[in-house]
Amino acid sequence: MIRVSAFVILALLSLSACSNTTKEKLGLSKKAPNEFMVAPRAPLSLPPEYNLRPVVEPQEDNNDADEGFSDSEQGLLDKING
Repeated sequence: MIRVSAFVILALLSLSACSNTTKEKLGLSKKAPNEFMVAPRAPLSLPPEYNLRPVVEPQEDNNDADEGFSDSEQGLLDKING
């Protein structure tokens, strides 16, 4: 058990003594992004057919309020209305 812990400590010490390029290759160092290297984006623009509206089929006017309810909905309405 002592040999394993000694090996781990020795490995950590040897890795910490490595140069930055070795640490980067092993993925042990973190590299922060450079905020001055951000690429500018093109400005936003509207598509040419932005003002077009979808085609809507004309609907018939239903004056009957009870039409369109399912049987269970109609039963609940009957209970509420008494």
